Amino acid sequence: MKLAGYVKGTVNYSKAFGTNDKTDAIYNRPRMWDGQRILIPSKKQSITKKSYTLFLKPDKKVSPAKVGQVLSSHFTGTKYSSYGKWKGGYRPINVPTDVESHILQIISNVPKEYTAIQWLAMASPANSVYLPFYTNISDTPSQDPTNTKSAYWTYKTTAMVIEAYKHKKFIDSSTGKKTDLIYKDVNPTKKAVTKQLKANLAQSDKLTAYLTEQNQKNADYAQKKWQTMNNSLIVHSNKLAPVTKSKLTFNK
Repeated sequence: MKLAGYVKGTVNYSKAFGTNDKTDAIYNRPRMWDGQRILIPSKKQSITKKSYTLFLKPDKKVSPAKVGQVLSSHFTGTKYSSYGKWKGGYRPINVPTDVESHILQIISNVPKEYTAIQWLAMASPANSVYLPFYTNISDTPSQDPTNTKSAYWTYKTTAMVIEAYKHKKFIDSSTGKKTDLIYKDVNPTKKAVTKQLKANLAQSDKLTAYLTEQNQKNADYAQKKWQTMNNSLIVHSNKLAPVTKSKLTFNK
């Protein structure tokens, strides 16, 4: 039995293990196109191609923020943009039904005690923010999915309001600017943690306690910023809502 896609000692993994039907043309390949478009803008391709190269070198070094851009994309900035809602067209990478998204990062040239960071975005990452969480911790910020004041519902509220009113300026002036602010304020750096290590936190238990505390502070800070933004978005959405005249009549 010959493996599909095997020709003269080489294997086309797409042909060997993948499919190539109408569903792929809507669900799968367009997302590959979008990811490669973001990471390798120098490579011009058609969204209707039937096959994309498996291994490619990005134009620039890939950062966690760039990975987040890929995972948050709904053909952002292109004529195929759906603002995250797939409705009869190409299915984007990011959809409103996303529950959470993770990026795992290993930092080099730092002590092993804080080399690993997990970036986590709750709800739909297009309308949320990736927050850094150190992994050498003893506790995590509490989450109760039934509590409307939880982090999940804070970010989910943003998605629901923005999805209801697809207005580019509305989106750019809210999540975009706020995300840049969050990244600037909570982005973990070797310098910040190293400073704490020099302040006699080198002991394992003290360092774990410190990292756990920083995770909680970052989570609380970002959620508070998002809650404030949500209040503004809700007020703004009321202004965008259609106004209908009452058809009721009253007898004099």
